[in-house]
Amino acid sequence: MAENKGKILFVGMLGALAGVVGGLLLAPQSGKKTRADIARIANDIYKQLRLGVVETERKIIEIYGEATKQAKDSFSEIKMALSERLAAVKETGEAIDKDKYGAIVDKVVTEYKKDFENTKNGAEKMVDYLKKDWEKVKKALTLPEKASLKPGAKSRQ
Repeated sequence: MAENKGKILFVGMLGALAGVVGGLLLAPQSGKKTRADIARIANDIYKQLRLGVVETERKIIEIYGEATKQAKDSFSEIKMALSERLAAVKETGEAIDKDKYGAIVDKVVTEYKKDFENTKNGAEKMVDYLKKDWEKVKKALTLPEKASLKPGAKSRQ
């Protein structure tokens, strides 16, 4: 039973990621390259933040009090929103250090404050959890650019 829950959570996370990437790529913005870069960066950051299925469920219970579908969806949505925000900042060329990352985490979690109405200190626990991921995020932010996205290279789209 627990194994099935883990598989469902993992598939749900992949589906959410695919939906966000698809949304970015189809958004009515100018510049295919910009959308592709933002999607790639968000994906790289999200991969660095991703936890194993069991660890994720444990963390959701710790933050929300129980691992309901709503809690799992909220957890994934907040992490994806953070990944997208970091990707957008990186795309502007602005440096992201630990303090800047912390400020972005605070802002994203504040935007989702309503998701923590029924939890005891849930928002603070989420902020603490995300801020502890700084080293993973730093690693994702310093990943080398893919050859196809270097200046002068043509986009695959």
